[in-house]
Amino acid sequence: MTISKLSTALGAGSDIPTAGRFAQISSGGTRTTYTDGGVTYEVRTFTSSGSLVVQSSGVVDVLVIGGGASGGVYFGGGGGAGGYLDATNVYLPAGTATVVVGSGGPAQTINAVSGRPGSGSRVGNYYGLGGGGGGGATSRNGDNGGSGGGSEEFGTPGTGTSGQGNNGGQGNSSSPFLGGGGGGAGAVGAAGTSTGGGGAGLASSITGSSVTRAGGGGGAGSGVTGSGGAGGGGNGGASTGGSGSANTGGGGGGSSNSGSTSGAGGSGVVIVRTIIGGSAAGVAASGGTETTYVADGSNGVAGKTYKVHSFTSSGSLTVNAQGFVDCLVVGGGGAGGTATGGGGGAGGHLEITNAYLEATTHSVIIGAGGAGFTTFANITGRPGTNGITSRIGNYFSPGGGGGGAQLFQYTGGSIAFTPGEPGGSGGGGSRPSMAGGAGVSSIGNAGGTGSTTSSGGGGGASAVGVNASGANGGAGGAGLASAITGISVTRAGGGGGQGDTTGGAGGAGGGGGGVISGTATSGTTNTGSGGGGTSSLATSTSGSGGSGIVIIRYPLD
Repeated sequence: MTISKLSTALGAGSDIPTAGRFAQISSGGTRTTYTDGGVTYEVRTFTSSGSLVVQSSGVVDVLVIGGGASGGVYFGGGGGAGGYLDATNVYLPAGTATVVVGSGGPAQTINAVSGRPGSGSRVGNYYGLGGGGGGGATSRNGDNGGSGGGSEEFGTPGTGTSGQGNNGGQGNSSSPFLGGGGGGAGAVGAAGTSTGGGGAGLASSITGSSVTRAGGGGGAGSGVTGSGGAGGGGNGGASTGGSGSANTGGGGGGSSNSGSTSGAGGSGVVIVRTIIGGSAAGVAASGGTETTYVADGSNGVAGKTYKVHSFTSSGSLTVNAQGFVDCLVVGGGGAGGTATGGGGGAGGHLEITNAYLEATTHSVIIGAGGAGFTTFANITGRPGTNGITSRIGNYFSPGGGGGGAQLFQYTGGSIAFTPGEPGGSGGGGSRPSMAGGAGVSSIGNAGGTGSTTSSGGGGGASAVGVNASGANGGAGGAGLASAITGISVTRAGGGGGQGDTTGGAGGAGGGGGGVISGTATSGTTNTGSGGGGTSSLATSTSGSGGSGIVIIRYPLD
């Protein structure tokens, strides 16, 4: 099975599988199992309509083939194969899914008529269309369908459905007037000027053995007939066309004589495969600091044992068995500004429960916090440095924005005031009334606005930075709590802004406090929190941002 992250799985929407990776099926169809490469598969095969009971939601492989069409009569074209849907990224919710196995188009005995289309098959919302009938001497054209029917000598072949089948073949208007072959899942039907054979089907190993299905039916002409396509297509015949094989969706063969009987289409099939054992049934990985815990309901599914990989410095995670994991990625926090400095913004706080990690070695980067800066009395001022992005594989979380500042010339005298820098969460704005930097929606918030004399707090993961008020610096925005390690920990708080009377407090989750002057507090290491802002009335140093963190979690049972 080759499944990408759940958000891209067919039909998943925003649902999270209750089974972790693969659906658990309690009943429906004929159940078989097989093991390949250390992975145990469960297969549910439906050769007639029924119901599939999904005990726990998740992803599966499906093969859905519609019923094949019957061939046409009197220089008849071959019937088109049923539509062939082979998908490996299908999401099934918990509950009962309807399964319909399409019937083949019935054989035709009325002189010169076209074949009848097959019926569609389905499981839940996933469909294989019925095949298109082969053309007969009266209507001549092949019908459209999953695969199109071949045409009679003067007709137009039917069109197959993109992604499910192919077109039928064109009949030959010259002797021996051979009808075109029906389209197959793997190839178009052959023209009557060639062999009039049905198009080949496609092979699938979904049951553990390679089986070819959905071949097109062969056409029929004067003294010559086309062969059915590989995968159950029926041969063309003089007095009686061959029928498509049952449960392959093969098309029926056309018949050539007046008053003859065309071949019926083969019925369809529905097959669902999931994984029930072996290393691929759950994630297996190594890297970082590894711990385990048993959840109590507040930190995962009660009674389940979770494995946790925590990275406080850059490294790699080696995934030996692919799957879905819970993931927390926090970027490095932004530094506070100097000279009426705003608080640094927190790094982005990205927490997702549908992160897919393939079996390979994934690079893990822990973003550094923005470095604080030392200023000398009335000589220099500088905005805070932005934090650095953290990542694992293709999941990224940006660093926080630096706090705004009042800039000075070396000879003294203000030349500019700056807003907070944008980032995962934005830095606080400097005075007078400079805006806070923007945060990234869903993983951070904006910084606070400066007042006439003081600076705003940096944004936190759960709240915007507080605006400065008069001579009081704004507090940093609060961070967010996560129990991904089994213990609830708050991270990604914003840094407090500088104040003329009171510096702003750091936001909950590790944000550094702002000060009137001197050395501001740095964000706490491995929380991605912002550093505090400071002044330039004396030698002063802004707070550095806290470094980020990456944490991966998945169930072991």
